[in-house]
Amino acid sequence: MIHSAVLVRPPRRDSDDSIQAVYTEERALEGSIRIRCHHFLFVTLRCTDIRRLYDVFATVKHLACVGSLEQLYAFDYRSDTADDAKAVEYDAHAEFRRMGVGVAGGVGQHWRVSEINREFQLCATYPPVVAIPARISDTTLTYAARYRSKARLPVLSYLHPNGASMTRSSQPMVGLKQARSVQDEKLVEAIVATSEPTGMVPRFRNERNNIIIDARPTTNAVVNRAIGAGSENMDHYRQCRKVYLGIDNIHVMRDALNRLADAAVDAADVSATASDLGNAEPAGMMARIQSSRSSWLSHLQNILVGVKTIVEAIDAGHHVLVHCSDGWDRTAQLTSLAQLCLDPYYRTIEGFAVLVEKEWVSFGHQFTLRNGHLGHPDRFTVVRAGRKRVPEHSEDIEDIDRDVGETESADDGAQTGSSIFGRFATRAFRGVQSRISSAIQTASDNLDDIDYTDPFFAEYPELHPDYVRPVDPSTGTNAQQKRGFRLGRTKHDRETSPVFQQFLDCVYQLWVQHPTMFEFNERFLLDLFYHGHAAQFGTFLGNNMQERTAIQMQERTQRVWSVVGHDPQLYRNAVYLGDEAKREQRVILPEPRFVQYWSAMFSCHDPAFAKCTEPATRDELIVETASNDPTVRTDPDELAVKPTNLTDSDLALSSNVWSLDA
Repeated sequence: MIHSAVLVRPPRRDSDDSIQAVYTEERALEGSIRIRCHHFLFVTLRCTDIRRLYDVFATVKHLACVGSLEQLYAFDYRSDTADDAKAVEYDAHAEFRRMGVGVAGGVGQHWRVSEINREFQLCATYPPVVAIPARISDTTLTYAARYRSKARLPVLSYLHPNGASMTRSSQPMVGLKQARSVQDEKLVEAIVATSEPTGMVPRFRNERNNIIIDARPTTNAVVNRAIGAGSENMDHYRQCRKVYLGIDNIHVMRDALNRLADAAVDAADVSATASDLGNAEPAGMMARIQSSRSSWLSHLQNILVGVKTIVEAIDAGHHVLVHCSDGWDRTAQLTSLAQLCLDPYYRTIEGFAVLVEKEWVSFGHQFTLRNGHLGHPDRFTVVRAGRKRVPEHSEDIEDIDRDVGETESADDGAQTGSSIFGRFATRAFRGVQSRISSAIQTASDNLDDIDYTDPFFAEYPELHPDYVRPVDPSTGTNAQQKRGFRLGRTKHDRETSPVFQQFLDCVYQLWVQHPTMFEFNERFLLDLFYHGHAAQFGTFLGNNMQERTAIQMQERTQRVWSVVGHDPQLYRNAVYLGDEAKREQRVILPEPRFVQYWSAMFSCHDPAFAKCTEPATRDELIVETASNDPTVRTDPDELAVKPTNLTDSDLALSSNVWSLDA
């Protein structure tokens, strides 16, 4: 659960050769370890014994940064309370049958199930079983996969009772030469034809009611042609039109969350200081959040706008193909949230588990990379006492070759003309310039901070900023590596992003807006958020099904759904309408205008934080819904539901800052 940690070294008294003699007891207390957890718990540790403080930091770094998944807690954890026998089992064949795939005379009669990817030979990041149009052969799939990034070709994600389908894929490999694939075009055409009685699209029908959703900003898709990718040429896709959603990439989302976290911990520090001084005035939490320019809520709104577009199209009987760049981040968010709105089954506890297993686990969301399960040594830093803490957010552009141009601004276009490539080149230059400047500044700070004769670094060499872990001689590479300053973070650190966290946050927004339509409560979502980072269960470990199969993840770890099966009442929503919800309102729509900070997820219980940009709390929404809908129970005792099912002691423990002195 540890995201990062900072060891603040106290001022030195003299230059003795032992660590213990360098620091007085009073000055030792000026040093500390500041830990940030993924679930927004911030811990500060202090100790009069400076050696113990350094030992703790070195141990925390060693335990948090591991070399493989099999070193994680999930492979050793066994619980008597978790009941695997009652855990939700995801069966792809059963789920396709539930949707009607392959059922003669039904809406899915023109679909079939294919096991062409049984050995992961077609696509390493797709599930072994996929659903495709019945008139498309496996041979055609093999050729169509070559035209899509990472071979993630269009396959069925959801089939609506009206015959409309939602499919998912990755971006096409169009390139600068405007390459095309007849097999890919035939596959998309066959998808559109599945709702026709004959399974064929009428030759002279020219309506473009079906939608190809590109989740990226328009500039991104166009500039990606420079690396051989891009977006569909709609001249070759009959009956379809394209919609760009403008959802930013993983780097922008990570930056937004880091800004929010920095603002939260700064406000907490101010609150603690004010409390120590006897000042009862508020610390200005919302002022700090708003001045951080996090745009977290704006990103949620963009996602929900895209979900609303998809839901309205499918509810009207139109087919939708969703993709972003590789099809495992923004695509998973959009397809799973849309299904949550379209199908009441996914709004049950069992259905939500099936939805997560299907759209996230089996379709290859990179949980290990995105959640940083293996840890990142670069996040464990050593600084001098009195130096200003460096925020974790960054203004630079990272991984420009992937999903380029995501942080383009209107100002760039004004300065470089209307050329998209000109704007990209300018932005790329600024990004590289920013990274070089940041690295030079970091190196300068390190030179100021580091005394190479300091006994601290002699005893703890792995905590030195220049330290490079020796290479295993068995790999055949030279173990003697030169020291040097690195430009930016490691590649794996740049791949982390709160993608699944954003999905849960969007589910929470839907849950607040439609409180009687979900069987599960807020505690259910909070526990999933926690276990997404805790590495206690194997459900959210690994990057794809092939990787999980290779290390026998299912056999060697327990599943998070076993906890739900042990005590389902703990996660049941008291105001859920059950079968009445399915009859009265099968499809729900998100309201992107009404979003709020999820205070429980951010471990912040400031009322101003929870109500920001949201005119009504959940309880007010429940009462309003009950007053407008005669089918809703209106017993005051039933409606008096806390925002979470946490006890008062639990809420006290979830305070977002702890300070421990030893």
